Amino acid sequence: MKKLAISTILLGALCFSSCNKWLDVKPEAETTKDELFKTQKGFRDALTGAYINMKSGDVYGSSLMWGNIEFMARNWDVVNTSNVALTALANANYNEATVREWLDKTYAGLYKVVAGVNSILENIDIQKGVFTDDNYALLKGESLALRAFMHFDVLRMFGPMPDNPGTTAILPYVKEVSHQIITPVSYQEFAREILADLDAAEALLKDVDPLTQYSLAELNPSATSGLPPVIADNYYMYRQIRMNYYAVLALKARVYMWLSASDATNKDNAVKYAQMVIDAKDHLGQPTFRLGRESDRVAGDFTMSPEHIAALSVYNLESVANGAFGETGSLVRNDFNIQDGYYYLNNLFPVAERTSDVRWTGLWSYKTSAGNTSYVMYKKFIQRGSFPVLQVPLLRLSEMYLILTECATTKEAAEGFYRTYAAQKGIPFVNGFNISPWENDRKNKLIREYVREFYAEGQTFFAYKRFNVLALPQSWTATYYTATSARYIVPKPDREINYHNN
Repeated sequence: MKKLAISTILLGALCFSSCNKWLDVKPEAETTKDELFKTQKGFRDALTGAYINMKSGDVYGSSLMWGNIEFMARNWDVVNTSNVALTALANANYNEATVREWLDKTYAGLYKVVAGVNSILENIDIQKGVFTDDNYALLKGESLALRAFMHFDVLRMFGPMPDNPGTTAILPYVKEVSHQIITPVSYQEFAREILADLDAAEALLKDVDPLTQYSLAELNPSATSGLPPVIADNYYMYRQIRMNYYAVLALKARVYMWLSASDATNKDNAVKYAQMVIDAKDHLGQPTFRLGRESDRVAGDFTMSPEHIAALSVYNLESVANGAFGETGSLVRNDFNIQDGYYYLNNLFPVAERTSDVRWTGLWSYKTSAGNTSYVMYKKFIQRGSFPVLQVPLLRLSEMYLILTECATTKEAAEGFYRTYAAQKGIPFVNGFNISPWENDRKNKLIREYVREFYAEGQTFFAYKRFNVLALPQSWTATYYTATSARYIVPKPDREINYHNN
């Protein structure tokens, strides 16, 4: 009988951060699938295993967060020029042997998570009787949402240019656990499958997700509050590090925005779902999420966790970040020491604009270690203070504001959304968008924001692909980044994988 690796949430491994409590989840046991899906706990363990697989270095534990995909967007420089593979990756030579191996592992890693949730979905209706309270809807909804999330990143990375996707079969949308090769489907069918899973997840989670009934503060009580949990079952808490109801809405906004590149009518749904997330209120009438701001930065919360709609808990993020971004880390920019000390960063964060920008202040500095005087390090995930924020964002509220800004049909409306966003981020926006033509100025500002706001979060490459960026706007950068559409066409493995979970 096949073995399925699963993980359980260890209650004793809960660590507290201010008003947030992050889950420290680690693998604990293996069991047979037949035994696993006899109990509610078994289904929970299997879903936890899927989240753990998302933290693999081949997926969101590095490659699709701050690793390979950021080199593909040229957000990092290759420090060691003798590193043939990394140089090839940065230059979009995706057929170099090691680069192909990296990309193939990411492709397989995404589908490994899919296989895990497919095991759940194949058994959950059959075993519906083992669930109590709202656990059936919660677990099935999350599983469907995760399946859509993973497939969408397969599409963004390995799919065609979204502004000209064609009609030929491109990728498999996998809904079963199988050793057989799954037949690829067209871009349009693939997108329909994503949205179908998200529609089903939305319906399941809408009335049962605790995040629609309690505030984030209530679901993440501080260690010193002394108050009893609002929910006796810990599995219903910490919803911002799971694919919750609002994460489904936010992902729908992101998907529709991607689809709008070839069909502008999809912007209407992108706006609908982005606005639903922004308008979300808890039972006390307070916004469920808020934009990150200066007070968060001062507190050392550089990832702006109050705006995380969905995130991954990473219990060892401090050591991971120090190793990747710190004094001895390899994730750096090679900047020239001119004017006020920077060159590229002066274009990304213009000197006249950045005084109050929360993405700039205290987040960039030159390495002080010997021989690294021209290397700039980034501190977004470096932990500071006694209350670490041990999570990495997957969906953030700021993206919802950028979507509304991009989809607005009038200058006044676009400026209204962007001004709200800019005020919290510390971006000067007194005079609005340039008058002639204002749409071009909006586009240039949005491209820059996707870089500044989501640096080291794996979103720059996808933003460039959606906008089909061939050269960055002259208003904010030197001629550092140039591309052709070929840079955005990432090859899938030559040999298909089996879509099972062991």
